[in-house]
Amino acid sequence: MAKGIYLIFILFATLIHSSNIFAQEYVVGGDFDYAPYSFIDKTGKTRGLDVDILNAISIKNNIKLSFHLSRWDNALISIKSGQIDIITGIIFSEERAKYLDFTIPIHTEYYSIFIRNNLPFKDISSLYNYKPMVLGKDISIDKYLIPIGLFKNYILAKSLPEALYGIETGKADFVIAPNSLGMYEIETNKYKNIEIKGPPIIPSIYCMAVVKGNTPLLNILNNGILELRKSGKLSEIQEKWKVYERDDFKYKQITQIIGIVFIISIILLILVFIRIWLLRLQIKKKTDSLNLKNQELQKSEEKFRIITENSSDIIWHLDSNFRVTYISPADERIRGFKQEDVIGTYLWSILKPEGIEVLKEANKNRMVDLSMGKMPTPSIYELEELCKDGSWVWVEATATAHCDENDKILGYHGVTRDISERKKTEQILEEQGDQLRELILSKDKLFSIIAHDLRSPFNCILGLTDLLTISSENQDIEKTKYFAQIINTSTKNTLDLLNNLLQWAKSQSGNTTFTPNTLDLKPIIIEIFDILKSTAEIKNISLNYNESIQVEVYADKDMLKTVLRNLICNGIKFSNTNGEINISAKQKQNLIEITVLDNGVGMNEEIRSKLFEFGKNLTTSGTANEKGSGLGLILCKEFVNKHGGQIWIESEVGKGSAFRFSLPHR
Repeated sequence: MAKGIYLIFILFATLIHSSNIFAQEYVVGGDFDYAPYSFIDKTGKTRGLDVDILNAISIKNNIKLSFHLSRWDNALISIKSGQIDIITGIIFSEERAKYLDFTIPIHTEYYSIFIRNNLPFKDISSLYNYKPMVLGKDISIDKYLIPIGLFKNYILAKSLPEALYGIETGKADFVIAPNSLGMYEIETNKYKNIEIKGPPIIPSIYCMAVVKGNTPLLNILNNGILELRKSGKLSEIQEKWKVYERDDFKYKQITQIIGIVFIISIILLILVFIRIWLLRLQIKKKTDSLNLKNQELQKSEEKFRIITENSSDIIWHLDSNFRVTYISPADERIRGFKQEDVIGTYLWSILKPEGIEVLKEANKNRMVDLSMGKMPTPSIYELEELCKDGSWVWVEATATAHCDENDKILGYHGVTRDISERKKTEQILEEQGDQLRELILSKDKLFSIIAHDLRSPFNCILGLTDLLTISSENQDIEKTKYFAQIINTSTKNTLDLLNNLLQWAKSQSGNTTFTPNTLDLKPIIIEIFDILKSTAEIKNISLNYNESIQVEVYADKDMLKTVLRNLICNGIKFSNTNGEINISAKQKQNLIEITVLDNGVGMNEEIRSKLFEFGKNLTTSGTANEKGSGLGLILCKEFVNKHGGQIWIESEVGKGSAFRFSLPHR
């Protein structure tokens, strides 16, 4: 009886423990000093908003997480190399999207200008006089500092805390950094010499990311974030870590606008009273004819008002400091801002850094022309302007400077129109031009292969048949067998080339059908071995595969055969007599990695880097002077990419090559 109870206890404990046995474990990387999102505290514990979110998701989905936070540049290298599975607190960008898949947004952040509070600051142009502190590998470098010309004479900081400490102690003058993180550090360390100035910049979406193609893990994270948001848990975590918003700037800007409007109103009121007084004097002195002229002037002004208010283009006026003094109602239809929101603001506040540089350079040239006695002429600029919803719109602005009698610029006036549709059309035409150039390159490559690589084997076969005829007339059996064997090999190589050409042409024209299914890898490899057996026997090369291992892949059967056939043929081509080619496969998470390994001549880094690039005309003769077009490996890459996999090569001169590619497991 006691023994039975003991066995039941063991079984029950095993069942409880087994729920953790199958829990998937993932490695999480990120910045070790990026509070409040991710950081390692003084006790060595991993903490932060992103850490709490991931821990909440792991509990819901029964997965294990191992946190390995490091410097940000090291974290980016680790996610690229596959050493970590998830990276935290990363801002979305098109460049990063080439090798990462991003989750749905967790938080939208604006960057702010953190500057020592004793430094004068009028607008962004003031920053050119100060020394910046720059965060290594931060997105602000490419998105803001380099385009606006501030990436000069800088001090490099390893982390945001180090950068803010440098500003506080006077080591540098300012740093461009995420608002929430900067405010968190200022509050935590009670800094007194730092304040935020200028507008919010670089609106950025904070996400988490996984290695490109890891869809199952991405789905787990996205579903977990949605559940946390729906349950209110996400808001609790954000409140816990005090994620700051730039409301302070909104209030300051509103106060400034109210102040400006108030001052303008007072000035206008005074001007109205003065105007009334002058008009009364004029009424006494002017005749009825003057009253008639006054009425005509009023009609003219009314016509001008009607024209400006109903024009589809924006009519505007700036003073000599590029401050808006008038803008027509069309601006609200195009950008969403009301007149009172725009009048009194500076032109630089609605332009991207590159647009600011264009106008500043044009104004500098205009000053040079005026100094030489040349009068200003209308200029046309294509710029991106900020809309009320945070988006950007392409406009074409025609501007003219107006001067006084001493050629001093008093201001600028002009017309702006929306050219978004034209820009979209130009982009489409440019993309179509790129596609056309690719098609022309493909056509030239195809004709080159047909003209050279197909003609050469046929010339070889014709010459060998002549020799074969002579040897058969002389009854030279050995030579006849030798020539027949060469003709057989050359014909097979030519057929392989022709098959590759046909399949490649179909893939380029979009006629290739893609029908993936769950396939047993073993019979497919055996079938390819049977086809290539005679070719391998000519060079006494052995083809090997561990038949005891059963591996399944989710792939298109014909495409998989083409990839294996080309890689094995390539191995035969560059292997010496009595060599061997080994095929192996192993599972890595939800992918199957297949390797074609030969002990042939190998290759250097320069050849490896160009091997899968179309148009490089990279062809090399085999160890038995076999010819090829280089098209087979390009076709392999296209077919592997079609499955969502990757193909790469590891090789060393004189030590053979290993071609590896990955396919979905199911």
